[in-house]
Amino acid sequence: MNKVKTNLKVLFGIIFFSIFLGIIYNTFSSDGIKFIREPIKVKYVKVGDDTNDKNVLRGIELAQALELFDKKSVTFIDARDQWDFAESHITGAINIPEFSFSKDDPIIKNLSKNDLLVVYCGGDDCDISERLTKDLVNLGYINAYVFVGGIKEWNDANLSTEKGKLK
Repeated sequence: MNKVKTNLKVLFGIIFFSIFLGIIYNTFSSDGIKFIREPIKVKYVKVGDDTNDKNVLRGIELAQALELFDKKSVTFIDARDQWDFAESHITGAINIPEFSFSKDDPIIKNLSKNDLLVVYCGGDDCDISERLTKDLVNLGYINAYVFVGGIKEWNDANLSTEKGKLK
C-alpha cells in the first residue's frame, strides 16, 4: 500500500514537472501559443475602401459578398475544416483550413498578392475566418476581407452552395 502511494506521488510529480516545463518553454519560444487570445477587430467597409489601421481587418456584409460573387471578381476562401467544407460551401470557394494554415501551402502560393479574397467560416460567432484573414494580410495579401456572416448567413439567404470532396 505504501509503495502505491509513493508511485502516485512520483507520477503526479512527473506530470506537474512536465506541465511546468511546457509552460516555461511555451513562454519563451518564438512559436509559443498565447494563453489568452486577443480579439481581432473587424471594421465593415466597402471593397476598395482603404483602412489605415493595420490592427483592424476589413469586413463585408452579405449584400456586398453577393455582389462580388455575382461579378465573379473574387476568390472565396472557406476557413473551416475539410469536413465542413465538403458538407457545403459557397459555390466556387476554395478551402484553406485555418488550423492547418501554412504560408507554403500550394493553394496560397497560387494566389496573387493583389487578388480580391473573401474569407468566411461558420458565421458571426466563428472567428477562424478573422484569424486566417489576419494571416493572409501578414503575408502581404492586400485585398483580403472577412465575410462575417459566413456560410450560415449565406445559407439563410438560400444562395448558391455546393458539396465538395475530402482531400
